[in-house]
Amino acid sequence: MTEKVKLAIFGADLKATIKKYPISDSGNNILVTKGGENHFMPSFDHTSFIEFPVRYPWSFWKTSYQRIYFARRLAKKCVNFQTGELAGPSPEFVKEMGTKVMLDRLNKQKQETAWQIWLILAICLFTLLKLV
Repeated sequence: MTEKVKLAIFGADLKATIKKYPISDSGNNILVTKGGENHFMPSFDHTSFIEFPVRYPWSFWKTSYQRIYFARRLAKKCVNFQTGELAGPSPEFVKEMGTKVMLDRLNKQKQETAWQIWLILAICLFTLLKLV
């Protein structure tokens, strides 16, 4: 059985989702999504977590601490709280998604004719018919 850690994944909108994810066999990465387009396995170390106090109902006098790791969505590394370093998405992924979005928008472009153009065309056609 693989060990699982709690990971808070946050995006540009600063909303986080916290779930438990397994650790890779090497012990350096958290397996969120392995392979494919959405490959997301952030690496972590001993400065990538914050310990939050947790009190369980059955232990009134003891405070436990729960480690939660933080990573930006699609980043290569977790947040390093000692240096304050925040890794963003990999540049290759950003380029690939940018080209994919641009190609999708190119295919969906619609040439709409404004009503003013239709009005000018109708006036020209009416004048042409009157002259003939």
